[in-house]
Amino acid sequence: MPAETVSALIQSITQRLSAAGIEDAGIDARLLLRSAFGWSAVEQLGHLIDAPPSDHLAALEAMVVRRADREPLQYITGRVEFFRRQFSVDENVLIPRPETEQIVVQTVEFIRERKIQNPRVADICTGSGAIAISLALEMPAAEVHATDISPHALTIAQQNANDLGAELDMYEGNLLEPLSGQFDVIVSNPPYILSGAMPGLQAEVAREPALALDGGSDGLEVIRPLFEGISAMLKPNASAAFIEIDPPIEEAVMQLALEQFPHAGISLLTDLAGLTRCISIERA
Repeated sequence: MPAETVSALIQSITQRLSAAGIEDAGIDARLLLRSAFGWSAVEQLGHLIDAPPSDHLAALEAMVVRRADREPLQYITGRVEFFRRQFSVDENVLIPRPETEQIVVQTVEFIRERKIQNPRVADICTGSGAIAISLALEMPAAEVHATDISPHALTIAQQNANDLGAELDMYEGNLLEPLSGQFDVIVSNPPYILSGAMPGLQAEVAREPALALDGGSDGLEVIRPLFEGISAMLKPNASAAFIEIDPPIEEAVMQLALEQFPHAGISLLTDLAGLTRCISIERA
């Protein structure tokens, strides 16, 4: 990967990634270089006209090859930002998306508006722990519980909790089965993609764990038992559930929620792009 300057190296990597079909090739090139060289954005700018450090070029080349093969950038760097914090991720967990931050916002607002003291909160299918950890850090008085069926995911979640200084309880098991008692708020970003849509996923998304993506033939394979568990463990009054969903299944999810929670206030929440992203279930 010969290059006279860091700037020329970035341009070269950008061309390679662009040729591989990556849309934000320039951004990815800069992020890969920073990760390989251990630089901040400011340090990178300060070195643009300098020769790149030769002792890190092999590591950078390996990262570029992986990205050109459409491996997600976040798996290569091992980091992703969520709710203003840096989380570790690997191929065993779903990569947290900015739109999922809405669940954190909705939960915090709900608890503060209702002045719930020492709320009990559960995050189901926690993955990297991004939602649960963010809630624990945003609301130190909350008792936060998180579950996941994958022991590998829980290892990453516990690492993130330790790194970020979050106090919460994590359990291995299916949905709400490991939990007991009742909760003020239950949240989840469950698998919800239609099985028939899985083969057509973007190349990077297809590299994420199918266990965290595939929602079955109707997208409700996990949501259906999740709703049953929520119905049993959500407090009868002044409580809520916020579940991330996908626009193609919004009508089916709404119908299911109306059947499962006949006396609750149910609404669909949209993201900044105007797409349905979350279903809100509130018990008055």
